[in-house]
Amino acid sequence: MSSTDPHAEPPEASHQAAPLSFGGGHVAYVPARSSSWVSRVGWFFLFIIPLAVVITATQVTPAPEGMGTHQQLGLPPCGFLVVTGIPCPGCGLTTSFAHMVRGQFSGATFANPFGVMLFLVTFFTIPVAAIGLYKGSPVLDTLERLHAEKWAILLSITSILVWVVRVARQLLS
Repeated sequence: MSSTDPHAEPPEASHQAAPLSFGGGHVAYVPARSSSWVSRVGWFFLFIIPLAVVITATQVTPAPEGMGTHQQLGLPPCGFLVVTGIPCPGCGLTTSFAHMVRGQFSGATFANPFGVMLFLVTFFTIPVAAIGLYKGSPVLDTLERLHAEKWAILLSITSILVWVVRVARQLLS
């Protein structure tokens, strides 16, 4: 059947199309647009959460030991570290972020090398989200264009590799 046939069936199992009625009862199916307000809500959270993280990093003083800065926020010591004596993959991230907001690259790398990469991704998410929020562009389309899935894989692999090296270094010393 033609897409302008008034008796046309909607495309099967497709949430990608929406009916558009023309005068005379003709119906055409056109791709549905992402809801602008839903995108704006998504962009708002992708803006405000990284911004809060970066602002929080400015409010703490990096611990000279390379980890433990998060305790300034009222959080307890790392349970994994307390129980095993081995730092968890997240140990030193708050300290690393606190160094990065101060431009102290070597201190950030000492605290947790993965924290440098994670900070940069967190920091640059802020302007990307601000632009997306302003334009109301679809979040998923933008993340796909930016290859967010590849960044997530890279961050995951880097986190694991850095942790393995840190654990090996601790066990061998």
